[in-house]
Amino acid sequence: MKAAIRIESRLTTRYVLGYAHLDDWAQVCDARKTAPRVVAAPAEEEASDGGSSAHLVVLSPAGLVAARKSYRRVTGRNGVSFTNWMNRAIANSFSGGGCGHEYDCCGCASYYAEAHRTKRREFSVVVRQSFNY
Repeated sequence: MKAAIRIESRLTTRYVLGYAHLDDWAQVCDARKTAPRVVAAPAEEEASDGGSSAHLVVLSPAGLVAARKSYRRVTGRNGVSFTNWMNRAIANSFSGGGCGHEYDCCGCASYYAEAHRTKRREFSVVVRQSFNY
């Protein structure tokens, strides 16, 4: 079963990942995502890595139209291709972390995503989990 997700584009990067919610964001569209599946388990020498998971994000035809409107409104077609902009927006929507500690080695998890367009309305997303050790 596919779950709903709101795709948003991060317009500013003034804050670190734990405070990214304070940056300026623009809603792109609503989409569906598949349940995550583990694609890589952490190696023994990489104890701070929590592994990776993969998702497939599918836009509806209406979602694709909304995304293109948002792209034109936000970027003004300033040389960034629609595909690259969507890859970044989807990666921003899956990346995150809530660490606000002033010290290192707190053990908090952070998630970093990479998205790539596979079909007209499909994007493949790989999310890496990392712990602050």
